[in-house]
Amino acid sequence: MKVFAHFPQMRDRWLKQAVGSRHYRPWLAERGSLTLRLQQHSRQFAVQPLRLARKKPPFAEAQLLQALPRRHTLLRDVILRCDGEAVVFAHSLLPKQAMRGAWRGLGHLGAHSLGSALFADPRMCRGALQYKKLSSRHFLYRLAAAYIPSIRGPVWARRSVFRLEKKAVLVTELFLPAVLKLRVVTE
Repeated sequence: MKVFAHFPQMRDRWLKQAVGSRHYRPWLAERGSLTLRLQQHSRQFAVQPLRLARKKPPFAEAQLLQALPRRHTLLRDVILRCDGEAVVFAHSLLPKQAMRGAWRGLGHLGAHSLGSALFADPRMCRGALQYKKLSSRHFLYRLAAAYIPSIRGPVWARRSVFRLEKKAVLVTELFLPAVLKLRVVTE
C-alpha cells in the first residue's frame, strides 16, 4: 500500500496526529482495514446501510477529492456494528468518475464493507490520515446523531482519501464510545 499526503488548506481544520485522543489512539492510528480489525474484535460484525444518495458534497470534502462542489457525488453513510453495538459511523464520498473500472461496484455495496472493497486491490493508495475531535456543532456529528441519538459528548473521527489510478474516494469514520469496549475474541 502506497501513502500520499496531499490535503488542501481549508477552514475545517483536521490534525495530522491524534493529539489528546488517549484511549481512541489505537483505533484512530490503524492504517490497515478497519473492517478486518473490527471483525477480529467481535463475534458478529455487520454493516448497517443508512443512506445512499446523490448529492452535492460539502465544500471541504469536495476539496479533498479535488472535485467540483457543484457536482453531485454518491454519499454513503453506514454504521459498523460489533455484536449488535454501534461502534463506528462511516461517511463516504464516491464521485461518479471513481466508480468506473476496478471500482465500478462501489455504488452497490449494500450491507458490505467499503473498506473490504478498497483494501482488496493492492494497487490502491491510501492518503495520510487526518484526525478531529468532533463536537455536536460539526455537520458529521449531527449526521451521525440523526441515526444514533444516544451519542453524547464529543467523538473522535479520522478521514483519508483512497486512490486507484486517477480515481479518489473519501472515507470518514467516527469512533463511537462503544468501540472502547471491544476486546480480542478468541474461539
